[in-house]
Amino acid sequence: MTADTIGAGGLALPASESRLHKILTNNTFWIFAIDVLLIILFTSISINHTFISGTNLQNLMSDSGEGLLLGIAIAFLLGSGEFDISLGANLILSSVVAGLIAIALAPFGIGIVIIGSLVGAIITGLIVGLVNGLIVTRLNVNSLIATLAMLGIVTGVAYIVSGGTDVTGVPVALQDDFGIKTVLGIPLPFVIAILAWAIAFVALRFSRFGLHLLAMGSSRPAAERAGLNTNRKLVTLFMIAGGLAGIAGFIDITRFAATNIAGHTQDSLSAITAAVIGGTLLAGGIVSMVGLLGGVILAVILANGLVVIGVSSYYQLIVVGVILVIAVSVDQLRKSDSKVRLFSK
Repeated sequence: MTADTIGAGGLALPASESRLHKILTNNTFWIFAIDVLLIILFTSISINHTFISGTNLQNLMSDSGEGLLLGIAIAFLLGSGEFDISLGANLILSSVVAGLIAIALAPFGIGIVIIGSLVGAIITGLIVGLVNGLIVTRLNVNSLIATLAMLGIVTGVAYIVSGGTDVTGVPVALQDDFGIKTVLGIPLPFVIAILAWAIAFVALRFSRFGLHLLAMGSSRPAAERAGLNTNRKLVTLFMIAGGLAGIAGFIDITRFAATNIAGHTQDSLSAITAAVIGGTLLAGGIVSMVGLLGGVILAVILANGLVVIGVSSYYQLIVVGVILVIAVSVDQLRKSDSKVRLFSK
C-alpha cells in the first residue's frame, strides 16, 4: 500500500477514490450541500422567487450575524467540554443595557451613542460570562446547571432593568448608521460576525489558545497534568462567550431600534444545534468552525424560508427541535465511530 492510498476494511483505495471518500464522508460537505439544496427549494416554491431576492439575501446575512456570534461562543465552550445555555438571556440583557445607554447618550451625537452602547453591551456580557465561569470553577457546579440557573437570573434582571417592557425610543440614527448599514452590499453586522469568525478560526487552529481549549475538552485531567490552569482558562472561555453574546445584543438593538425581551429564548439551543450539526462534538475535544458556519446558515435558511413560503413561526420551533435531535444523534454516531476506529488499530 502506497502513501497515496487509504485502508478501508483491509482494502486499499486509490488516491482519487480516497479523496472522494473523504469528501462524501465529510460532515461539513453535507451541511453546505443541504444549504444549497434548501436555497434552491425555497427559491422555487416562494412567490416570484422572492427568497433569492437581494433584499432577502441581506436579511439572511443580517440574521446570520447574531447566530454566528453565539455559535462561536458555544463552539469554544463545547470544545472545552462545557455548556452555556444562558447566552440568549445574556444577549437580551446586553441589548437592554445598550438600549438604555443609547437613549441616555443621544444628545451627544451618534458616534458617542455607538461607542457607549457597544461598550456597555460588551461589559454586560463579560460580567455574565465571568459569573458563569466562577460558578463552574469555584463552586464546582456543572456548567449545564450553572448556566440554566443563570438563564433565569439574567432574564429576571433584564425585566427589572427594563421595567418589564421592551426598551423603545432608541435613536433611529443608531439603526441607520450601524444596524442596517451595508458595506459593498453586505450588512455591517454580518461583516463584524464574519471577522469574529475568522479570528476564532485562526485562534483555534494556529494558536496555543486553540490547542489548550481542545486539550481540556479531550481530557481535563490530562490537561491539568500537562500544567494547564484549566480553571483560569475556563473562566476566560466563559467571558469570551459572554462578550460575544454582548456584541450580539448590541447588534440586535441596532437592527430593530428596540429590544425583544420575550424573544431569543431559543437562541442558545439554535447555537448548540448549529455547532453540533456542523461537526463540533458535545463531549468536547473537536470543534469545526467551517461546519459551524454551515450550521448557522442552515438554521437561518430554514427559519427565513418557512416565513417566506408562509409557514407559521410556531413550526420553526419544531424544526429547531427536530434538527437538534438529529444533530445529537449524528454526534453519538461520530463518537461511536471514533471508538471503533480507535480499538481497531
